[in-house]
Amino acid sequence: MELSEARHLGDMTPDRPKLVTFGISHFCEKARWALDWHGLPYDEISWPIGMHSLLAKRHGARDTTVPILLAGKTVAQGSGDIIDWADRNGRGRGLTVPGARDIELRADTVIGVHVRRLSYAEMLPSFSHLVRIELLRNLSTSQRLAANVMWPVTRRLMMRAMDITPSAAAESGAILDEELDWLDRLLADGRSHLAGETFSRADITVASLLAPFARPKEMPIFHSMAISDALVAYCERWGDRPAIGWVRAQYQNHRVSNKRDAWC
Repeated sequence: MELSEARHLGDMTPDRPKLVTFGISHFCEKARWALDWHGLPYDEISWPIGMHSLLAKRHGARDTTVPILLAGKTVAQGSGDIIDWADRNGRGRGLTVPGARDIELRADTVIGVHVRRLSYAEMLPSFSHLVRIELLRNLSTSQRLAANVMWPVTRRLMMRAMDITPSAAAESGAILDEELDWLDRLLADGRSHLAGETFSRADITVASLLAPFARPKEMPIFHSMAISDALVAYCERWGDRPAIGWVRAQYQNHRVSNKRDAWC
């Protein structure tokens, strides 16, 4: 399967960078936001989950995870590397300010990981059909057919990779409670930005990774996706937190509505 076979979002331009994503991935939203912030044109494409590992290696990626940015001979993998690339090539003010990387690292390795684990722990066991719809949404007909056939295996592998056990949701929910406490304390002095005086990669990271529970209207896939009652309860439980209010404010103030509707 060649790159050109993957269904794209919007009109493909041969010389434009390609951003490989899973539409519901909060790490992919982080990379997308950085590219949009800098006004960098790109085409967003999706690869079938599971098959994406082979395609990533075929295109020279060092790992099998998304997001991946393919820009000429450059392969930037992971949301942090893509922000670095955007800072080097973008038209906007750089997103890297003192202290931002430390907050980004904590958010990536704790908040991002446990938002994902909690979300999938409450969806894959009993509501995997809703996850499948979103993961397969932007694939070609032939890719979707193959991915549907493979879905039972893919679902099991996803649950194993994320250590989804009967206690997983409670464990990750408790960790996120602690992280939200940390963010609430950080924001208690009235600051608008997490690192320094300007919008930075720290803000993009934390806002993107908490977006599945803040459900901002500027990110329609998180705002409108059907989720389990258990996840609705988490959204309601955390909805009045200062950190979640801050996430919504970041989206309102800094997330220009994406011109491409296909990922919504």
